[in-house]
Amino acid sequence: RSGGAEAATMGVNVATFGCTGVLGHHVHAQCVYHNYTNIVPFRFRAGVVTSGRIVRSLGDGTCGQNFETDYEIDKEFVVKSIIEKVDNVINCVGAWQEPAVYENSQSWFSMEGINVEWPRMLARWCKEMGVLRFVHVSMAGADLNSPSKLLRQKAMSEIAVLEEFPTVTIIRPTEVFAEIDHVFEKYFKAQKYWKVCPVANRGERIIQPVFAGDVAEAICRAILLDHTEGRIAELGGPIRFTTNDLLRWCAECNGTNHLTMHWPKWLWKMACAWNERGILHRGAVIGTKAPSWNKDWLERQFIDCTATPERDPNLLDWEDFGIPKEDLFRIEEKYYVTSGMWSNDRVFLDYGRQL
Repeated sequence: RSGGAEAATMGVNVATFGCTGVLGHHVHAQCVYHNYTNIVPFRFRAGVVTSGRIVRSLGDGTCGQNFETDYEIDKEFVVKSIIEKVDNVINCVGAWQEPAVYENSQSWFSMEGINVEWPRMLARWCKEMGVLRFVHVSMAGADLNSPSKLLRQKAMSEIAVLEEFPTVTIIRPTEVFAEIDHVFEKYFKAQKYWKVCPVANRGERIIQPVFAGDVAEAICRAILLDHTEGRIAELGGPIRFTTNDLLRWCAECNGTNHLTMHWPKWLWKMACAWNERGILHRGAVIGTKAPSWNKDWLERQFIDCTATPERDPNLLDWEDFGIPKEDLFRIEEKYYVTSGMWSNDRVFLDYGRQL
């Protein structure tokens, strides 16, 4: 406990599944700052409780409350014992790659099992247990006809949860950036160590990065706003630019050279196939690690990732959650949180080369 007083809670209880992920731990943090009472389900990975520790510093008695418990997504009685204690459930669980190996993998379940069947089962169980509000995190660009397996499965998950829990609130964020986001930090690392950064689609993909904390704030507000029931929200960052624009700006901030190399798609496919099933990622030395740059990631590089809620009047935007777009974090404002480890300069001080 970091505070001497009892936790100030406001009587809102919530279970956040996937709270140890990139977006999930920001969702949990915002729930704590809103003084919610949180049940924190986490998975034992290789028998170690490390995945639960990253959220324990929040809700420690200063604001909000934490109750950690382990679970697995195929254990119905365990999941139901969690959701029977809360009125609100948030699902941030997702997977971007098939498990590398069955034993000691990032997951024991297929992508479809995690991205489609798990949301369906959770929505069904929430309905059975009388949960009042259910929020499901999807992805901008979700489409049943997409060449990306992940985007197809996200669209299928939306259909599934709407069938089982018609009043669900679905959140579709664009590419999320955070302290460790497995997306943009890979480019920083390539610029730092590889010197020449390979790009797909000639770096012409249009992206609209959004800060994970802003999406988390909208999710936390959604469970209190009745007008979000049964609605879909598309949430993107305040600015749009291409991958090349991002790399050029990152190189200036970090004091590295802006050198990119266009690889044809067939070469990317070979590299991503090796990246997915290489012996190092399969755990030959230090254990399994799901690579961020895989074949499905490659397909998404040829699909613009932007939020366009104006195309459909039924889609929710930031203003529907009481969040002005002017208050959103731009990627350059949060960039220095992650750039220090990849920089050649002292980016936190005044005498960096490009500051």
